[in-house]
Amino acid sequence: MVRKDKRVMTLKTGEIIPITFDYVFTGIFNNEKNIDIVESFLAVYFDKPLKEIKGHVKIKSRNLDIESKKEKNKQVDLILEVDGNKINIELNNNSSEGVKNRNVVYQNNIHGRQLRYKDNDYSKIKDTIQICLNHFKCNEDGIKDVYYYRNNNGKILTEKSRIDYVDLVNAKEKRYNESEEKLARLCRALTSITIEGLKKELGDDLMEKETKEKLEEEVSKYSSDDEVIALYSAYSREELERNTLIKEAKEEATKQGLEQGLKQGLKQGRKDKTLEIAQEMLNDDIETDKIIKYTGLTKKEIENLR
Repeated sequence: MVRKDKRVMTLKTGEIIPITFDYVFTGIFNNEKNIDIVESFLAVYFDKPLKEIKGHVKIKSRNLDIESKKEKNKQVDLILEVDGNKINIELNNNSSEGVKNRNVVYQNNIHGRQLRYKDNDYSKIKDTIQICLNHFKCNEDGIKDVYYYRNNNGKILTEKSRIDYVDLVNAKEKRYNESEEKLARLCRALTSITIEGLKKELGDDLMEKETKEKLEEEVSKYSSDDEVIALYSAYSREELERNTLIKEAKEEATKQGLEQGLKQGLKQGRKDKTLEIAQEMLNDDIETDKIIKYTGLTKKEIENLR
C-alpha cells in the first residue's frame, strides 16, 4: 500500500507544471488572449503555414448539451472552430473503455450540434475532428493515428467525423522525419517539466517569437501559483499511487507467470523422461499393455514412438 503524503509538492528551480496538466492546458488554451498560441498549435498539428490559420480560429463554449437529469455538468477540455470546422481537444491519462466511450459521445455531441434550429440542409455540415492527447501508449508506431467510420472492408463512410489518437509516449521515445519531428517536438513541449526543455522543443520555428515568449510566461505563471501547485501535487500523488499499483500488479503477474512456467517446465520434463523410458521399453520388446501400466502413457502416445 502506498502511503499518502499530505505535504504539498514544491517545484525546484527551473521546473514547471507540464502544459498537459488539465488545469494549465485549459487555462492557457481556452483563453481568447492566447489565441495566437492556439493558432500556432494548430498550424504545427495540421502541418499548415501559420498564415492560413491566423484569424480563422474561434474558441467555443466547452459546455455540451445535457441529455440526462443526472448530468449536472458536461464539459470538454477545448472546442475550437476553424472556418466552420469543429476541433475538440481532449487530454487522456488512461486507456479505459470508459474514457474511449466518453470521447466518442463528446465527438458525436459536437458533430450533431452543427445544424441550427430549422436548418435541415445536411450538406452544410462541416468537419468535426477530435484530437486525443494520450498520456499512454496507444499507437503501434508513430505519433498520430486517424480514425473514421468504416465498413468491414475498410471503406470510409464519411470523412466529416474523425478522431485522432496522439501518442505522447511515442513522441518522447522515438525520432521522426522532418515534418513528423515538428509534431513530436510540439508534443514534447506540451509534456516538458522544465522551462529549458520547453524552450528547447519549441525552438525558433514552432511559434513566432512573441507567441513563444507568451507561452513560456503563461506556463511560468501557473507553475508559481501555490493553488495550482497544490492541485498538481494531488494529481501527482494519485498518478504515483495508480502507477505503483499497476507496477505491483505487473510484478505479481510476472511472478505468477514464472511460477506457472516452472510448473509447466517440470511437468514437461517429467513427460519427456517418461517418453524416454517408454522408448527403451519398446526397444526391449516389452508388451504395449505393460508399458501403459508402468508409464501411464496412452496407447496412441506409445504407438507414436514406434
